[in-house]
Amino acid sequence: MMKEKKELSAAQAKEKALRLLEFRAHSEKELTDKLIRAGARNEDLPQITAFLKQYGFLDDGEYAKRLARDLQKVKKFGKRRIAQELRRRGISSDETEDALAELSDEEEDALLPLVEKKLGGNFERKNIDRAIRYFMYRGYGFEDIKRCLDRLNSAE
Repeated sequence: MMKEKKELSAAQAKEKALRLLEFRAHSEKELTDKLIRAGARNEDLPQITAFLKQYGFLDDGEYAKRLARDLQKVKKFGKRRIAQELRRRGISSDETEDALAELSDEEEDALLPLVEKKLGGNFERKNIDRAIRYFMYRGYGFEDIKRCLDRLNSAE
């Protein structure tokens, strides 16, 4: 037996949006998707998002910058993966570029200790290939990974 979806009034949808933003920041796309799933009407969404933007509750630019910083510092993602995550969350190309521009450019310096830890001194071909795939998935460029591997190999 499927549960019938209840349609939300404009006031209820605005309340739902405020409750969602109370717990964590959302991009405009994430928030509108959640509101639609909750039963908000499409015609109410522009009015709700305009209200949230007017009072500073919804700001994709700031959200993108904060998320990019967190992904770089906490999850240790490279810029490519960060850009992918921002696009997935509905952030525009311009805002993604602005957020990436504010990140530190020392990807190789941040990557070196990560590669060293991942390899654990084991420079077998299989282990190196696994590390390359791992860090490429995390958004680092092949050239940066290769330079780190060369620096570690020459230090041995």
